[in-house]
Amino acid sequence: MGITSIERITLDELESPVVKLGAKYWQSLRGTKRFPSRRELRPREFASILRNTLLVRVIDGGADFEFRIVGEEQARTYALPFAGKRISEFAPSDVAYCYALKGLFGHVAEHGEPVAVRGTMGNASANVQFAYCESLFLPLGESGGAVDHLLGFSAYVPRAVVNNAK
Repeated sequence: MGITSIERITLDELESPVVKLGAKYWQSLRGTKRFPSRRELRPREFASILRNTLLVRVIDGGADFEFRIVGEEQARTYALPFAGKRISEFAPSDVAYCYALKGLFGHVAEHGEPVAVRGTMGNASANVQFAYCESLFLPLGESGGAVDHLLGFSAYVPRAVVNNAK
């Protein structure tokens, strides 16, 4: 599998039970608001999917993004120490992937709306350990204010599973 192919999808098109559960949790917090705040998150309420979770801080309106919480599955899948780091710190080692991720995060931060994607990951990045993913990135911020954090949920199919199925 040499080609990376990511497509945007709607929340209604989500297939992963993990990602769907994350969307349901976020929607329950949001209620009638545009998006919930970071303060409203209660990790114990989505403990079953914490390993698939990201919490990302928006820096300077989206000029950069800092990984605040990185679930075990997220860290293992990318084989990189994300927690406490910014996207800009990884860019030199994986320019294309970081550029794409910054674009997705930037859209959520700028527009205050969820972005869902799914697709395949080619062999361009040695660090990435998955062949297929489905991810959802959700805005968080104070009522009527700007997006200050993103909440993400992802599900992955490891490369080994895909390679063994061939």
